[in-house]
Amino acid sequence: MINLYTNNPTAAGKDGSLISQEMTQTSPLSMTVKAGESKACKVGIRCDTGYKTTGKTTLSFAYWDGTEYKETGGNISKWFFAPDDNYTSEESALANASWVQNSIDITDVIGDTNKIIWVKVATTASDTPMTDNTVSICVKATIEAA
Repeated sequence: MINLYTNNPTAAGKDGSLISQEMTQTSPLSMTVKAGESKACKVGIRCDTGYKTTGKTTLSFAYWDGTEYKETGGNISKWFFAPDDNYTSEESALANASWVQNSIDITDVIGDTNKIIWVKVATTASDTPMTDNTVSICVKATIEAA
């Protein structure tokens, strides 16, 4: 009933590509970064048609240990959220956004059009190159009929 979308979703639109869920990895949020580099990606969050959130919606990062999601572990400390402030590019978001680690709360009602947030990964110069598919975004929301 509530999903995340990538591939340049439009604020208040119904576009973007659905991000896979439950570790299926069929269409994950994916960023390729070099050691010492940061990358950001615009992400839309929206409910299915006919539904909306009520109260606070919380997005957080979790570590998948192969069996269950955990609040700590893996590389989740390298990931950040930021609210959108009409950033027109990744570079603008990286330079100007208010990045927060761990989680972000959205108090606005999320309906069936995109609410935009930004997701960033930041590496250090000493990081070893790897494919890491253990970091997930968890969404906690109360959904009701619109």
